[in-house]
Amino acid sequence: MAGIMLTEAGNAIVYQSVPWAKHIVSLKTQSFPKGAVPSHLSGFLFTKGGDPATCARETINMAGANRVRGMNSCISRLRKRR
Repeated sequence: MAGIMLTEAGNAIVYQSVPWAKHIVSLKTQSFPKGAVPSHLSGFLFTKGGDPATCARETINMAGANRVRGMNSCISRLRKRR
């Protein structure tokens, strides 16, 4: 288990843990600055004509968790072709 240095305490994030965790809350530091897109995720941005935009059009009639699952399966299908 890693700790947070006292010099980074101002950048710490407290959030509710997953239900199976031993502790009610978790404490971590921010992975990326707010608004920044990590390079390994830049291909998933909504750009004109990109895969996410295509999947959004395919799942427009879905809502909630069904749309999330539909988007995930669509992205997986399109990314496997490459």
